[in-house]
Amino acid sequence: MTAEIRPRRLAAAGSLAHTVLGGEGPISLPRVSALDPSALPPPREVRLGPEAFGSSGPETRRRLEAVLRGEGYFVSTGHQPVLLLGPLYIVYKVLTAISLAARLERTLGRPVVPLVWVAADDHDWAEVGRATLLDRSDEPHELALPVPEGAGRRSVGSCLIDQDLLRPIADVSEIVPASEFAPHYLESIRNAYAEGRTLSEAFVGLLREVLGDRGYVWIDSARPRIRRAAAPFYRRLLDGWEGALEAQAAGARALTEAGFEAPIAAVQGALPLFFDGGEGRRRIRPGAEESLRRWRERLETEPEGFSPNVASRPVLESYLLPVAATALGPGEIAYWSQLRPLFDSLDVRMPLIQPRAAWTLIEPRVRRTLDRAEISPQDLAAGAEPVVARLTREARPETVNRALRRFREEAEARLAEVEQAVADKLPGLRGTAGKTRKNVLKAADDLSRQVDRLTRQRLDVRIGQVRRAAASLFPGRRPQERVLSPFPFLCRYGPELIDRLAHETDEWVAASLADAGTDG
Repeated sequence: MTAEIRPRRLAAAGSLAHTVLGGEGPISLPRVSALDPSALPPPREVRLGPEAFGSSGPETRRRLEAVLRGEGYFVSTGHQPVLLLGPLYIVYKVLTAISLAARLERTLGRPVVPLVWVAADDHDWAEVGRATLLDRSDEPHELALPVPEGAGRRSVGSCLIDQDLLRPIADVSEIVPASEFAPHYLESIRNAYAEGRTLSEAFVGLLREVLGDRGYVWIDSARPRIRRAAAPFYRRLLDGWEGALEAQAAGARALTEAGFEAPIAAVQGALPLFFDGGEGRRRIRPGAEESLRRWRERLETEPEGFSPNVASRPVLESYLLPVAATALGPGEIAYWSQLRPLFDSLDVRMPLIQPRAAWTLIEPRVRRTLDRAEISPQDLAAGAEPVVARLTREARPETVNRALRRFREEAEARLAEVEQAVADKLPGLRGTAGKTRKNVLKAADDLSRQVDRLTRQRLDVRIGQVRRAAASLFPGRRPQERVLSPFPFLCRYGPELIDRLAHETDEWVAASLADAGTDG
């Protein structure tokens, strides 16, 4: 048996991403709709050579070279190089980009290559260095790499894997289920996280092992050649710094006026640009002429020290590469919704937007639990306890329920009469009567809780199953795809799970393109 793949809504109702995807109100993004070729700019030659990219296979390399010559496009997606590929949704993003690229290629009659932008110049070690796996008892188990010296001040891409980082990774073999597929994936993890490699190299190596050759390429944003290629873009930012600052403010203002909080908080006087000369990154504030001249000089001599922030990274990507479309999750859709003024300010065309596919994996034992409890996966979104409470109520003997209910109703009525009579005739005992009433009702509540406790003991097995199902579907009351690593699922179901996810994602992308005005 294998896991059921069930679609889920990408963005919560009422959220900024949901509003943008639904085309409601003044905030919108250019969606991929009906694959209209006129919505795309002409292809253009790329200054970067093929050696700047990794590819999943030789045929992909040939198509990549055609795109770089100006004969086609990219469909991009990206993420930080997260430990063990991070949560499931990262795989879903890449599969969405692969599917959309194939459909665009058939429509345009040109090579369209899916691209994974590995944001190795990110500094968020807390996100990159953690992974949560469902262990053999169906409990979420978090792995955390030790925080290296200087983390937060230097990019994660510069961190080399050493023995300290390897120790937590070795624990994976004790967490994932033992199965016929586990040895293959454990070996893939060991090979990817070899001492002396960077976290980016481990990430793309593991991605390649998991997805195989599905015709995609990747680029590491922290590599010196990429940073040097970005220097003209950074010069454009410095030269037009006043317009860039206003564009940032305008993007945030548009969201505020629409009733939303801007996801990217502007820092007064700071460009969406960092510099790290070896002492840790710092923001670039070009306000004074002397400061601006100094930054221009440093860009000439130390281009490798500059890197984008969350706002300028998408613009840089489309500046460097002919990106026809990009696959985004809900958080990215939210912050992209304030970026159009920055794209315009820097004279870079914003690519079309494709929301990624969103799935819930329902394992057979979880499905059996859901069916026995007569609940849907969404019933566990608030955790197991509401369902446990319902099961407990339903399991309580009806005769006990009736007797307790009748006792409480009659006790409340008779005690209210006693209180009133005492208040009328013996007011000095009013407090004692009220206290007696509370004690009697408290005793009834205590008895009811004892009944619940005994009932739950009889239901231990079913309650445990419900709690394990909740941990699988909504660990920490968050959607599975945003928390859990793919590896326990891969170890249990093997490469076939990826094949099925790719097929379902392709079907979902086709349906999404046919109905581009919704959340999918």
